[in-house]
Amino acid sequence: MTWAKIALQNMLRRKLRTFATMMGVAVAVAALFSLLAFQRGYQNGMRDELDRLGAHVLVVPKGCPYDSASMALHGASWPCYLKSAYLEQVRTTRGVSVAAPIFMNALYESNGTQQVYLGINETIQAVKPGWKLEGSLPTKTGEILLGATAAKNLHLQIGQEFNLPAIPGERGKVCGVLASTQGAEDAFLYMPLSDAQRLFKRPAQLTHILVRLQDPNALENVVEALRGCEAGMDMNIVPLTHLFQTIQGLVNSTRLLLGCIALIALIVAGAGVSNTVLMAVTERTREIGVMRSVGASTSDIFRLIWLETVQICLVGGVLGVLTALIGAQHLEEWLRNRLPFSPSGALIHPEAGIMLLCLLGAAVLGSMAGLLPAWRASRLSPVEAIRAAL
Repeated sequence: MTWAKIALQNMLRRKLRTFATMMGVAVAVAALFSLLAFQRGYQNGMRDELDRLGAHVLVVPKGCPYDSASMALHGASWPCYLKSAYLEQVRTTRGVSVAAPIFMNALYESNGTQQVYLGINETIQAVKPGWKLEGSLPTKTGEILLGATAAKNLHLQIGQEFNLPAIPGERGKVCGVLASTQGAEDAFLYMPLSDAQRLFKRPAQLTHILVRLQDPNALENVVEALRGCEAGMDMNIVPLTHLFQTIQGLVNSTRLLLGCIALIALIVAGAGVSNTVLMAVTERTREIGVMRSVGASTSDIFRLIWLETVQICLVGGVLGVLTALIGAQHLEEWLRNRLPFSPSGALIHPEAGIMLLCLLGAAVLGSMAGLLPAWRASRLSPVEAIRAAL
């Protein structure tokens, strides 16, 4: 403890220089922490999105944009449509367990609020086994199932009748409320499929079909069978696992580049710390010589300088973690505007384990950066050190 106190006092002699060195370490650790937290948050978010969608394959109309999975997850107006007759071909394809037809449309109210309507039937529950309902699914004309957020925003309860938002002259009756799924579907309004097709003037048409397989390991075979069926030329078959893996691969490539940048920043920060402590050793040559002459061993001097270096890096590491935590929200907003697909959950997922790992990395950085100046200080001869300082 005595050596740690002495090292701390020495570290505070040149406050401005020490602070500048700490900030170099802080920037590198903040970059590393943000990168690791983003990796964890993005992976968790992608897994949650896939689980929330509940399907292994998404069937969409030919010519649909590449981000059809995002449209299905987050709600949008679709530019093209499937024939309802294709549903039976999808449902009877070998390996398909459930095929749930969906008609989705998004409308905007006068105040700019988006209302997303989904036409569904009873097969939706087989695709969404995690759904928890208060009430029942909409099966009769005029019945509406509200997502948790929609029910809260519209101030509605089961049994109440109301004017359908953004659809003048149409009314519905709340038949159930969907418990929160922590996703975009909490804000959706669900109605019978036939009602949606009628209201949006698309009889016998669908926007997409959610397909759940009997065996997810047979994904390749089922996708090939769907593409080879009679309606295959008019449908895009999107294997969601592959889609998310492709997106994850793109993100991983970016993460690798950012990881290299963070590594370079750590190396530069370590070099800066080593240089700063070497300067401090040069300034304290006479002091070190006096310590040696009154009985301090080479190991004592080595320990003192080494502890000073580790302390600088640890304090810089703490500052870096705090900086990353404070800036996490702004970083997340910046990332959402640039990623090809952003899960609805948190992109930056700080965890205690990541914090400890970054602080451990800072300690290792300090240990390595302190070896050279500590060795130089411990090799100083007492007589030569005092003589050189005179």
